[in-house]
Amino acid sequence: MSLRDLVDRRVEIECPGDESFQVRGLSLEDVVLLLENHTDALKSIFGAPAGTDFEMLLKEFPQFVAAAIAYAADEHELEEKVRKLPIGVQLRAIQEVWELSSLDVDTLGKLAGSILKSIGKLNETGLAEMRETLTSGSKDLQKVQSS
Repeated sequence: MSLRDLVDRRVEIECPGDESFQVRGLSLEDVVLLLENHTDALKSIFGAPAGTDFEMLLKEFPQFVAAAIAYAADEHELEEKVRKLPIGVQLRAIQEVWELSSLDVDTLGKLAGSILKSIGKLNETGLAEMRETLTSGSKDLQKVQSS
């Protein structure tokens, strides 16, 4: 498998009426945007016991789910419209996004904590420290993944 295969990997999400759209896995940029805009949802997800309850996500954090689906469809501006999709479509889409993102909850939780800490310090210490934390977080992520 080549890098191009991973970058271009998408899944078709079927909708009622013979309509569909495609989603991809979330990128680091997407996760950072989600962290900035949906901190409470991510804290709840990564603070929860192992296993992701997608129905709970839809009930408690519909804005987060819609944002994640919109980002994964490369349609950031359609977040509000995604919230109006039928629940079954949203469930299928967020499950596929999660799987395509290859999200390991423990590893991503550590990275999310690091990024959240950096965002919190941004006003105090500036962008340079955030870059340094992201770089060290990335190295930590690589270590965890390789072990």
